[in-house]
Parts: sequence; C-alpha cells; structure tokens
Amino acid sequence: MGSRMKEPIRILHVLGGLSLGGAESRIMDLYRSTDRQKMQFDFLVHSSEKEHFDEEIEALGGRIYRVPRFKVYNWFSYKRALKRFFAQHREFRAVHGHMTSTAAIYLPIAKKAGVPIVIGHARSAGVADGLKGLLTKWLRRPLKHRADYCLACSKEAGEAVYGKKWVASGRVEVVPNAIDAAKYVYDENVRNEMRKELGLSDKLVIGHVGSFREAKNHVFLIQIFAEIYKKRKDAVLLLLGDGALRETIEKQVSEAGLTQAVRFLGNQAKVSPYYQAMDYLVFPSLYEGLPGTVIEAQAAGLRCLVSDAVTKEAGVTELAEFFSLHKAASEWAAHVVENCGYERKSRLSDIQKAGFDISAQAARYEEIYRKNVLLMVPMLHQGGFERICVQTAKLLADKYNVTIAIFSSEDMFYDVGDIPLIDLNLGSRPGIAGKLLNILRRIRAVKKVKKEKNIHVTYSFGLTANLINALAKVQDNVWIGIRGYGDLVAKRVMKLTCRRADKVICCAKEMADDVEKFYGPKTVECLYNPCDTKRLEALAEEQPDAAHGAFLSEKQPLLVSMSRVDDVKGFWHQIKAFALIKKEIPEAGLMIIGDGDFSEYEKLAEELQVRDSVLFTGVQKNPFCYLKRASLYLMTSETEGFPNAMLEAMAVGVPALSVNCKTGPAEILLSDYREADNQHEVYYGAYGYLLPIMNPNKNLDAAIVEEEERILAREAVRLLNRPEELARMGQAAMDRSRYFSMDSYVSQIWQKIEQV
Repeated sequence: MGSRMKEPIRILHVLGGLSLGGAESRIMDLYRSTDRQKMQFDFLVHSSEKEHFDEEIEALGGRIYRVPRFKVYNWFSYKRALKRFFAQHREFRAVHGHMTSTAAIYLPIAKKAGVPIVIGHARSAGVADGLKGLLTKWLRRPLKHRADYCLACSKEAGEAVYGKKWVASGRVEVVPNAIDAAKYVYDENVRNEMRKELGLSDKLVIGHVGSFREAKNHVFLIQIFAEIYKKRKDAVLLLLGDGALRETIEKQVSEAGLTQAVRFLGNQAKVSPYYQAMDYLVFPSLYEGLPGTVIEAQAAGLRCLVSDAVTKEAGVTELAEFFSLHKAASEWAAHVVENCGYERKSRLSDIQKAGFDISAQAARYEEIYRKNVLLMVPMLHQGGFERICVQTAKLLADKYNVTIAIFSSEDMFYDVGDIPLIDLNLGSRPGIAGKLLNILRRIRAVKKVKKEKNIHVTYSFGLTANLINALAKVQDNVWIGIRGYGDLVAKRVMKLTCRRADKVICCAKEMADDVEKFYGPKTVECLYNPCDTKRLEALAEEQPDAAHGAFLSEKQPLLVSMSRVDDVKGFWHQIKAFALIKKEIPEAGLMIIGDGDFSEYEKLAEELQVRDSVLFTGVQKNPFCYLKRASLYLMTSETEGFPNAMLEAMAVGVPALSVNCKTGPAEILLSDYREADNQHEVYYGAYGYLLPIMNPNKNLDAAIVEEEERILAREAVRLLNRPEELARMGQAAMDRSRYFSMDSYVSQIWQKIEQV
C-alpha cells in the first residue's frame, strides 16, 4: 500500500543554524537513516550564512529556508517574516522546533497556517547567565501549551524547558539523542592509523568534542589539562569544534604554555576516527540536554569523565563517570591519570539496548510525524458498521496513528489486533435523565481523548457515536459515517450532526443524495464499504463446524442469508418464500447465519413444515466457509446502509436475490442504481436479481403469503433450475465484488485524510 504515496511527506526542522553542533548532528543522523521516498526533511534556520550541513541537506533532497535571527527588538518583524513564510509553504506535515527559545512564537503561527503537527524539542538543560537567560526562560514559558508534542532529550532538559510539574504529569516524552552507533564501533586498526597520522603514537591523548561556548566550560577543561600535563608530559589535548569563544580559549592555552600540547582541530565531518585515537574524554559542561558526544565516545569504548551537571542518563555504560564541578582541576586530572590504562573494546550492544541507536529513534519519530486518527463506534458487537470500523483501523494503521474509542466493551466480538482501544466505560443508561447525563459524560470523555492524543481526524460510525463526535469537536476534523438508511429517520439528530460535521461519509450514493437533500451538510461524499476479497476467498476454503456438516451436504441447493436478528431484515419473508421453494425443490435448504434470538422464526418454520430444512447457525467467527456452500444469497431488508453481508457472499461466488430497498443493493447489482427507480419491478442484473420491496410490517402468520414473497420464490426456483446461468452469475458476482476492493477503499480514505 505504501506505493500509493507519490510524494514524500515533508517535515520542517527549525534551528538556529546548520553548523556541526550536537542537535544538528543528531538530526542529520536521523535524516540519513530516513526513507526519503516516504519522508523528506526541510530546514528553517535563523542564519543568513551557508554552514556545515547545507550542501549535504540539498544533496539529500532537503530544502533550506532562512528567517532573520530573533533579537527581541525585532519581535513584530520576526513574526511577520514567519507568517509570510508559512502562508507561502503549506506543504509541511510537521514543524519540529529544536530552537525552543522562540518556539512559542513560530509553532502557533505554523499551526494557524494549517500545519497538522507542531513539536517542541528541549535539547538543553540550561540557559545563558544574566538577562539573556532570563529572557529565554520567559519566552519558553508558554511553549508547553503551544506544542502538540513536548519532547526532550533528557528529563533534566524537559524540566528546564517545560517545568517539573509538566514532566511529572507525563506530558513530556523523553527521546534520547540517538546516534548511528555502528559508525563509532572501536577498531584497533583505525586507532593506530589515526594516531600515526596525527603523530600521537606514543602519547596520552585526552579529547573533547563540542562547540566553543560558555556551557561547554572550556576554561575549566584547559585548567584540568594543565594539571594532567604536569603529571604526564606526553599528554596531548584534542579539541574538536568551533565557536565564538575559540579565540579566548586559544589565548588561555598560550598563556598557560600549552600551545604545543593542545591542538585545535575545528569542526570535523567524521568524528569517529578521533574517538578511536583518544584515551580519555573529559567533558566538564556547566549544563547539557543529553550530550551525544558522551554517547558516541562510549560506543567507541572510550572512558569519559563527565561533569555532574550533565544528566546521568548519559551514563549508558560504566565507562562514563560523573565528577563534581566543585572538585579542583587537580582532582579531575588525578582521576584521569590514574584510570587511563584500561582494555578498549566496542560497546555497541550496550548503546543499542539503552535505546540510543538511530534505528529505534527513527521508528519513533515516524510515529510522531504521523497524523492521529480516532475511530469511534458505540460497541464492537457483530454488526456491519462495527466491522467496517475495525477494518478501517487496520487499513490505516501502517500510515497513521490510529486509535479506536468505544462506549462499552461489553460482549465485544471483533478483535482489533494491535490497534489501541479506549473503552470509555459509558454504556447505555435507562431513562431520559440517564440518557441525557450519558451524552454529557460521553462528550466530556471524548473531548479529553481528542485533546490528549492531538487527534486530527475523528471518524465515527453509528448514530449515537456520530452525535457525540459532532458535539465533542475540539481541534479535530469531524467525520460522521452514515452506514444505514435507518439513521436518516432520526431527523433531529441528523440535522445536528450533519451541520456540525466537517464531512459526512455515506456508504451508498443514494444515501448521500438524500443526506444532501434533507440535511444540508458542509460536505457529503460516498465511500463504499471495503471488501477484502482475497481474505474471504481464503477463509471460504476452511471447514464449517462439524455439527453442521450433515445439513450442508444433504440440503442442496442451499439458500443463505446473514445478519443478526433485526426486524428490518425481514426474515419472515425469507422463510415464507422458502416454504414455496420447497414445494418445487424438495431437497432445498435455507441457512440463516447471525447472532440473536431466532425462536419466533424457528416457530414460523415449524408451522410452515420446513423446520428441518432451515439451519440457524448462530454467530460464526468464520461465516464465509458457510456462505461458500450456498447457491443463492437472499436479502429482504426494509432498508440497508450498504449490504456488506450480501457483497461478502458475492465475493465467495454466491449470486444474490435482493429486494430493491434503500440503499445499496441497486448500486451493487446494477451498473447504475438509477436504472432501478421503480421499486416494484424485477431487474435482472449481471451480478444478481433485484426484486420488489416487501411489506415492512412484521407478519408471522403462516397462512398469509404476500405477492412479493411469491416473486422471490419464483425467481429463486427459476435460477436454481438453470445451473449454467447460476454458475455464470456466481463468477460475475465474484468479479463484481472486486470493484469494492480494499485497495480502492484505502486509497480514497488516505486521500481524504491527507486533505485535512
């Protein structure tokens, strides 16, 4: 099904720039590991200069956009620039804000412009000192209320940006900074080659990777190295990175007389070989989010001495030790010198198990970037629209984050598989007051689900679920599914739901025409129910219950109908017509598959002296192996939404005799349902016969046989006595069922969701 995606979804990452920094490197690791046929990254940066990753991004198919850097005094022009940008670029599925200082400004602008998903991502556990730091904290305060997802690279980073209460409430998801861990696996040959190339073969190599800025605490790092150098004159310090404070640190090194021992290597596209060359990583940061450098170093089997201001989540292995910043530089140096002799080996498996490998993170981000779809149904009993709800959920699950919400799980029949299921535990209640209270409770519960799960589309099935969905609209696009013509009779409910819904989806054209005519919805569309023909054909080859084997083999030809007990299905018409058929074809049998109390129909069959030839199978997990053994499918409903059971019978090669009721049969059995405007005539379609509608008033008097029942019996006998025509129609019925394929259904519903 993935082949239907012609264009990849586009995700916009918002950053300060594209230099070789920690956040930028982690995003690029993610970008490289992403299937770019499905998903492409674009970048909005607050820099006018080309930087380290620009060329690679463009080579990978990404686009780079630029806005002015925020400087407080340009508040209004900054917002205008963002509004212009998002007004011109509506193609993004998500905006992922890694620059949290102004995310509370740009994320709401993106959301208002129609971006479905906006994400705040805390990457640092601290801020600069002084006024700048206070301003950053003030700008961040509303972010937790502006983002659909609050992400953080560590618990400490989450608390710093969103607050401790927000983290404690579970509203912040910690997504560790993942790396392409395999790139950093320790390799003795690479180590020897790199040390030889750098002239370090006989040296004690101390290393640090990070930009030259206050948080990295290079001043203290140089003091530590100075103490190490006193103890080990063969010591060398490799500094990888660049930044505003580099000149300051170069001056400090010079004044300390360490120029020959400290090497400023600048930004390096490939850091892994340098980790191999090092003997120890010293990392005395004042604050961090979750430093990828420390994770990379451990993957390479490198011991790390890390500031205790850094989150302990970075200590994936025992190689990372945390040291207090209150300790003197000499104490840090002593610890390094005393512990620099150790056996070096790869720690790839430890990194992967801890969840820091990019492959696991890529899968999680793919979920975050998906649209969230909520399917709602009152219960999951054995019914037509319940089955469509579950089918739809499973079809959408490989592309969207799908959840099913039900009012009650009592007597649940359908298996939803791996689809998350929310039982609101708000089943029906007696009395008018109880029903009204229940409506209010359901509305409140559904609103809560929609908000917490950031639902983009809520698609409901069934009259009561449609009502709650429409009344519980939050930020979501509300779709109500009309799956039965009987729903249209509830005029007040229909008016309320249709006018509040963003889209009304009917399972038959005739139904959609009537909804548009009588209830004035914003949008009404027809989406035929899907038929999984391949699956049904496979299930049809299984064996029925052994207890029914004798009946199925002895009673031939066999007529069949499938539905739970409901007066609207007109089962008394079938039994009376069958009694007439038996007079012409004594060996015939009738089988009714479905749940419920059929005792009154058993009594009617008894009175008509055909009880031994009528099988009530009850509910069957696999009804299709029963359908396969039938010769004709009978449908005598007063109304239908879309007769799934009839179509499923056709899918296993059983032609249908159906009354021309509203709605669906004519659209299935004839090429154009408008050909069957007269509901009192017989139409001989290529896939089955369309018969006159029947009296909807229930009549269990065995002595009364109506004309329409005689017509049903006559046409059934005529067809059963023509085996060649019956076989031809069976094949035609199977061919027709494929028009309503799963592929056709899912491609249409995908298109509708993508338009939201």
